[in-house]
Amino acid sequence: MTVIIINEPRFIGEADTRMIQGEKRKVLLLNDFCFVDSAGFEWLAKKDSIIDGSSIPWFLWSIIGSPFVGLHRLASITHDVYCVSKSQPHEKVHQMYFDACRLNGVSKTKAKLLLSGIKLGGPKWGK
Repeated sequence: MTVIIINEPRFIGEADTRMIQGEKRKVLLLNDFCFVDSAGFEWLAKKDSIIDGSSIPWFLWSIIGSPFVGLHRLASITHDVYCVSKSQPHEKVHQMYFDACRLNGVSKTKAKLLLSGIKLGGPKWGK
């Protein structure tokens, strides 16, 4: 008999943050936080990472949510870390954001809208 192990996407840790004084939109991550995708890859955001939340234009905040408010917030933590480190291809990092949004309860339509915004105006880097 063959045993197939299915990885369930999940978050590990608490998304505890603290605003950084003197910074408009930067927060400090107070502990390790991780998103594990369906392939079992661990997207780790280490304690003391500095994050700036989802880059949503202010005029869409009432529809989508502001950078640190909404179900997309947890996804933005690991996304921010990997957009800075560039240790994974941008396509994978942006897909991870979509998957983490969905895991945290963002509707498929809204998650696709967020992903489209990232694909249009988000960071891109070589592999």
